[in-house]
Amino acid sequence: MKKIVLFIWILISPLMAFSLFEDKASDKEYLEFVTLLKDVTIDTQKVRGLTNSFKNGNVAAQLLVYAQRESLEKDISKVEGFITKYEVEEDISKEAKELIKKVRKWNSKAFRKESTAVFSGYTAIVESLINLNGKFINTYFKKGDAKVYTTLTMMNETLLPLTENIGKLRGMGSGIVARGSCNENEAVTMKAFTVNIEKYRLEMQAYFKKHGCRRFSTRKLVEFDVKIADYTKLVNEKVIGKEGIALDANKYFDQGTACISDVISIYDAMSEELAKQLSK
Repeated sequence: MKKIVLFIWILISPLMAFSLFEDKASDKEYLEFVTLLKDVTIDTQKVRGLTNSFKNGNVAAQLLVYAQRESLEKDISKVEGFITKYEVEEDISKEAKELIKKVRKWNSKAFRKESTAVFSGYTAIVESLINLNGKFINTYFKKGDAKVYTTLTMMNETLLPLTENIGKLRGMGSGIVARGSCNENEAVTMKAFTVNIEKYRLEMQAYFKKHGCRRFSTRKLVEFDVKIADYTKLVNEKVIGKEGIALDANKYFDQGTACISDVISIYDAMSEELAKQLSK
């Protein structure tokens, strides 16, 4: 009898372990994963920008890089925890783990590499994180509520690319400002960032004109919009193609961060509204 009980236990124990660590998540919990990937994306943008500023002569940015890496690592751990706890498509889980390895690799070698290579390396990761989030959204939400899917798609395909282009403008620009001059190649690249920002800014405007946002009034949304427009205006007038740039690199960086924070506050408000809908 004891042998039979032992045999049954051996058979079912792996299944029990699987149920403990590979639970099926609810739509609300899958939404949390979307937000976690967003957090890692934003953290990586900040690390990229601060690293570029430091590499171009802003010595004060070094401690900020270390602090931001710590924040990034905490959010990475949350993503890893979710993958461990819940059932996630194998290709998505694998890609997330590979991107996490790349982030950690760049964090470990960034100070020893040339600034352009570092900027490009982090940028490739950010773009891959946004694409991965899109793949996750398509996998887990496309066949569900159409409004939820449309909102999530807008968040990932308009709001996050908007933060990314502001982040690029902030990151590359802070290096230029720290150095005090903008070369011809940088001018072309920076101009492309401002054009992309305008594109996504107008897409955001069009969405809220049609759908609104429960958390924020029209007036508040306009304030956010104006801050982004002012930042690109500053870059166009005082950074792109300029010599003897007199701006403060840290203040320049912080102004870009404020714009990104506004967009993320919109993103988070939309995410909270979706969470309420999915809880019903």
